[in-house]
Amino acid sequence: MRSFRERSVVARFPVFVVAAWLVVAVCTAVFPGRLASVAAQRPSTTLPATAESSRVAAELQRGGPAAGPPVVVVWEAAARKAPAARLDQVAAQQVLGALPRSVGSPGPVTASADGRALVGVVTLTDPDESRLQPTLERVRKTAGSLPDSRVRLAGPAAAQADLQTSFEGIDGRLLMIALAAVAAILFLVHRSVLLPLVVAASGVVALTLCSAVLYALGSWGVVTVDGQVQGILSVLVIGATTDYGLLLLARYHEHAPEMPAPAAMRTALRASWAPITASAATVACAMVALLLSSLPANHSLALAGAVAMACCVPAALTFVPAAVLLGPRAMFWPRGPHSGHSGGRIWSLVAAVVERHARPVWAVGCAALAGCACLAVLLAPGGLPLGQALAARAPSVLAQSALEAHFPAGTGSPAIVLADSGGAARLRQRIDATTGVARTEIMPGAGSATGRTALAVTLDSAPDSARAQKTVGRLRAAAAGTRARVGGHPAQVYDMQRAAERDRSLVLPAVLVIVLLLLLGLLRSLALPVLLVAIAVANFLAALGISALIFDVAFGSTATEPSLILFSFVFLIALGVDYNIFLMHRVRRESLLAGQRVGTLRGLRATGNAISSAGVVLAVTFAALTVMPLRYLAQIGVIVAVGVLLDTLFVRPLLVPALAVDTGPWLWWPTRPAASPRLGNVGEQRARPELTPV
Repeated sequence: MRSFRERSVVARFPVFVVAAWLVVAVCTAVFPGRLASVAAQRPSTTLPATAESSRVAAELQRGGPAAGPPVVVVWEAAARKAPAARLDQVAAQQVLGALPRSVGSPGPVTASADGRALVGVVTLTDPDESRLQPTLERVRKTAGSLPDSRVRLAGPAAAQADLQTSFEGIDGRLLMIALAAVAAILFLVHRSVLLPLVVAASGVVALTLCSAVLYALGSWGVVTVDGQVQGILSVLVIGATTDYGLLLLARYHEHAPEMPAPAAMRTALRASWAPITASAATVACAMVALLLSSLPANHSLALAGAVAMACCVPAALTFVPAAVLLGPRAMFWPRGPHSGHSGGRIWSLVAAVVERHARPVWAVGCAALAGCACLAVLLAPGGLPLGQALAARAPSVLAQSALEAHFPAGTGSPAIVLADSGGAARLRQRIDATTGVARTEIMPGAGSATGRTALAVTLDSAPDSARAQKTVGRLRAAAAGTRARVGGHPAQVYDMQRAAERDRSLVLPAVLVIVLLLLLGLLRSLALPVLLVAIAVANFLAALGISALIFDVAFGSTATEPSLILFSFVFLIALGVDYNIFLMHRVRRESLLAGQRVGTLRGLRATGNAISSAGVVLAVTFAALTVMPLRYLAQIGVIVAVGVLLDTLFVRPLLVPALAVDTGPWLWWPTRPAASPRLGNVGEQRARPELTPV
């Protein structure tokens, strides 16, 4: 059987490998933009058809054409108008009546108590959100013809349009920020000119390939990518590909001073492909666990994440080494490849501290993680109101503020209760007595196709606020025991929150089981995988606590979406275990040569620079999500960045090695790696890279 050295196509034909990747990059270069244009038109969140609010929407549309989302038109008296002057309600109704039926169906116009504000609801005719913005512009232009008034658009349709607008062009800016940060960090780490460009280019080619695959899958109806998913995938692909390339190059650095470049790269590939593949598989499988979620949007992220990791590995293991071999001296100019045996003074000092004070180090480390984790209770995962989710100056946010200044906050976005016609009157009395309800009206014609009566329930709070969610819960309790169902926009938000809470109880344990099984297969131990997973969970909770403080300072609120915890958990558990995979995989190899204690310290010194720089790169790329227009995505970026930095700069270099040293060979139970008898006195032997077992 031919050896790995003879079979390494990358080392033998680097020109052809790089040329093949350049062809792929050229052919797929247009797909990130195409995917972004499609993603910008996708709704950010969807509910399953089994949700109560989804069943209400389906029943209302039964027997008639599909309808689009409602838009709330708010008129305010112009500043130049006399304080006592009133807007003309009849004229406003006529203005809305001038809208063609192809645009929307207007409801009655309502005046505020002082007459200086009017509100009307237009149910858009076209359900296709790709044409939402021109439709709203036509509504705004028509409504703006009312004299002496200023018009604003609020409601679900206006919020969705603002979301689409805010994502336009953001992907290019996000990509440029992430790549610039990666290149700057790589330059500081390697102090070379060309190498940062090559490693960053590997992330770009992986991203273009991933975008092309997702675009094809989307055209076949397999996966749907919205703006949020694409933003997350962009930083994940750039960060993961760069990380894997850095870890491969760290191995190459160890062998380059004493071997020819092709032989050094073959040895590096032989030692790195298994942990890199296992790392990518861990992230991919953890994201696939999102298929257990009840929300279709999470299914899209699961499939897209698996595709992303499948594109990262070949780019890191083929493009990066082939590009380096095209000019092994020029690539590292002016510094040149350097030996990584000693791990540097800093990591030698860290290893000495771990060796001498193992038990105090891990005891203090566990206490510090526990203290930070206690701060996680500050998070308020009850949902983000529109005013906090979007930018404060977004038109729909300003319109909602204007609406709340003159009318009940839920005006224009009522909860809709579908009830049997015979019991509708009694149910309406119970609804009117419900806390949080401003008024109840019968919707003429709605539900008549199914013999039901539709009640529009206006809430006294914004439809996406925590108070509104409590009111929806009380409405459903009032309708209990009848065939009535509660829907509408407030109920959709309520169902989204409840679905996210259910997903946490199902997906989080599934992720832990998947990661644990992968670690059992890779490390061939039972005690160590359990320990690594427990540490990853503690690191996640500590990251939540630290991030809660950051949210309070940066955003003035710790409110967040319930699904934030789910996504952050998936990323941090998988990515946190990643770095410990690289460390402990190396520790196991070194322990086979020199014993548990010496092997742990050697593994720490050998991987310290590479893993820490890789972690900083990944943290910075996720931190780039803070430029996204949604606070929800910015919060994900903060939590993942904090968690990765905490893991790579504290947990992995101090806590895990200290536990490994203090635990001894029992860490590998039921197997117990021991020093090879061929090496004699392990304290005097040096594990040469070429002796490291495959």
